[in-house]
Amino acid sequence: MFIPPLNKLPPPVSSPLEDAMTYTIPDLPYLRLRFTLRSEGEAALPPFKGSLLRGAFGHALRRAVCAYGPGQECAACPLRRMCVYTRLFETFIEEAPPPFLRGLDTAPRPYVFEPLTGARDFAPGDPLAFDLLLFGQAVELQAYVLLAVERMAAAGLGSGRFPFVLDEARALDPAGVWQTLYRKGRATTRAPLPPSPPPAGLEGDRAVLRFVTPTRLKVRSQLAETLRVRDLVFAMLRRTLEILHFHHPGAALDWNLRPLLDAASALQVTATRLTWRDLTRYSNRQQRKTPLGGFTGTLALEGDLPPFARLLRTAEILHVGKGTTFGLGRLQIEG
Repeated sequence: MFIPPLNKLPPPVSSPLEDAMTYTIPDLPYLRLRFTLRSEGEAALPPFKGSLLRGAFGHALRRAVCAYGPGQECAACPLRRMCVYTRLFETFIEEAPPPFLRGLDTAPRPYVFEPLTGARDFAPGDPLAFDLLLFGQAVELQAYVLLAVERMAAAGLGSGRFPFVLDEARALDPAGVWQTLYRKGRATTRAPLPPSPPPAGLEGDRAVLRFVTPTRLKVRSQLAETLRVRDLVFAMLRRTLEILHFHHPGAALDWNLRPLLDAASALQVTATRLTWRDLTRYSNRQQRKTPLGGFTGTLALEGDLPPFARLLRTAEILHVGKGTTFGLGRLQIEG
């Protein structure tokens, strides 16, 4: 039997798992801000306040920073590349993105709202709390964010323009400690810069994904009514790469997703407790109600999870799917 020389042997073929182990996701600078508003009178707001908060925040931010006024179209504005409002709220794509990200009209926004108060009715003095996460270069705009939240509260929330006042603002520092930035009308300190607490790892070969708010995934342009692990991992990867590419320039990104997706196909779903939850919001631009329904509940996974640890933990910060800016697609990883 002929045995070829060692230098003529074909290179060993790696497994999808081995290839997936080499996939790296860069650190994403982010800042978690927590705001507490107080109602100045009787107020009635929807139970899920993400869309309401995002809309009120956008209006307040534009009024605070726009140099030309409400008649100016952002797309035609000569200041759009340097404007705080467009950087946060209408993020334009100024240069052709990599092929994987082509087809986007605008870049994903570098923030996420996480409403923390589900109450509908407020008496004078009742609190309304929410987190606002800033990603990448948006962290530099934290002072403008604080100003916009203060003004949006004073302008009033909801269809009744119910007035609130900003009572307190805090930021999570790199050690995982909340630092007070603002209290009762007075700034107390400058927000700490990133890194915020880095994503934790995953131990063992089991994890439970808890979808806290409705999660809307699109697969081949259609809203997914069932959940495949591969589709979920792809959605997480795409969102992570979008945010890193547009809002953290210089990050070394790996666009070869196949090894990780192939490894995702080998993960086993051991338990599923997902239900569809319907929500709606009123769109001022479309002048109609739009659906926000998605699945909530838990999904238990088993398999080789270490290659996915950074991705899953990053998805906890970024959310996944459609409507992430106002809080949809929020998940927590237990494992």
